[in-house]
Amino acid sequence: MATAKKTEDTTKAVPRLGPYPTKIGGEELLELLDLWQFTPETKRQITELVRADRQLQGPHLFRYYNPRPSKVEAAEKAMSGLIGVKHCLAVNSCTSALVCAYRALGIGAGDEVIVPAYTFFATAATVVASNAIPVIVDVDDSLCLDPAAVEKAITKRTKAIVPVHMRGAPAGMDGILDVAQRKGLPVVEDVAQSGGGSFHGKRLGSLGTLGCFSFDYYKIHASGEGGFVTTNDEWLYTRAQSWHDTAACWRPDRFGRERQPGELFCGENYRMSELQGAVALAQIRKTDAMLAGYRRAHRRIKEAIEPAAGLTFRRVSDEAGDTCICLILFLKDADTTPKAMHAMQAQGVPAGGIYDQKVRDWHIYAYWDHILEKKHAAPDGLPWSAVPESELPRYSKEMCPRTLDLLSRAIMVDVHWQYSDEDCDNIALGINRALKEVT
Repeated sequence: MATAKKTEDTTKAVPRLGPYPTKIGGEELLELLDLWQFTPETKRQITELVRADRQLQGPHLFRYYNPRPSKVEAAEKAMSGLIGVKHCLAVNSCTSALVCAYRALGIGAGDEVIVPAYTFFATAATVVASNAIPVIVDVDDSLCLDPAAVEKAITKRTKAIVPVHMRGAPAGMDGILDVAQRKGLPVVEDVAQSGGGSFHGKRLGSLGTLGCFSFDYYKIHASGEGGFVTTNDEWLYTRAQSWHDTAACWRPDRFGRERQPGELFCGENYRMSELQGAVALAQIRKTDAMLAGYRRAHRRIKEAIEPAAGLTFRRVSDEAGDTCICLILFLKDADTTPKAMHAMQAQGVPAGGIYDQKVRDWHIYAYWDHILEKKHAAPDGLPWSAVPESELPRYSKEMCPRTLDLLSRAIMVDVHWQYSDEDCDNIALGINRALKEVT
């Protein structure tokens, strides 16, 4: 008798998984919405709508492997178009952007990088974090890097020049680029405080070898935290990508062998999240509207300020490219300046001094104890131990006298892009009254 064939069981052990609720859903959305100041009635309605939606699917907040179009990628494309460069990399801060730029250029132990004496400390700190040595030089009356001081500071160890477009205004890029080209040095633009600004018709961040941007809450563009690296150099872009996400190696063939020396190396994790990317994208789209508001208000205030003894304005390398986020005045001496500042504040003017020897300000080199005293994080003593002591820069609190003189005589008046004409007129009136009182 024939034996019956055994029927193969094709039933899967696990026929189906899910669907399950998404990891991030309604409750997380409500916490985010709580950051906005809705009226109680609007907040109640939104809360009811969110909790009633049983089909709500939360976002995928990691930019890579995202089943939906990435907001970070969209922000990179928008930023690339705004600045006018071929490549743009989103990162979690301008500090990270600077490290990516320095490392992309191959800067490391024994190298020197020229930075201005007036900038947020991160510009110089990231040089040290890259195991290189910051060379601090004076600013000129634009309060940006002085090209003449840069040329004098170049040594055999110099590997990059870092102009900072300080307080919204472009540095003198013609002079800086001239020095860089003659000396064969790359330029890293620190655009943290001047996003959207320009120099001779080109957006800041597109003139140098690389540009670094901040989307910190207090900058022109704000996504809470965040930043971008811009460049027209594909190789530098690839290296910056690798440094910003060491686990991924985002190359055409990410698992492939190294195409040329210097493509593969160990980096860190500076990725931007989808939350930051979404906010950054909206902010990028608002750039020109915000700049138009800043420039209108700045112009109206400045034109209404009356001449006064010893009063001058900061020189701007390109007036048309100034973002106009503040108006900087110079008074005749360091004694008059605080008196004028306090008189302005008494009139309700949003004015502040820049250099006060009683206040430690991380924007001024004289307070960078970490560098002036050559402090280091590990027993190896890097970056200072990589260079003979006799060849290290001679740091001191008095090393950049012109910078300290300019800053001690400066008053900064904040400008908001949504000031009304009346706001501008009242600010100018307050400045005029204060200057008459003290000059």
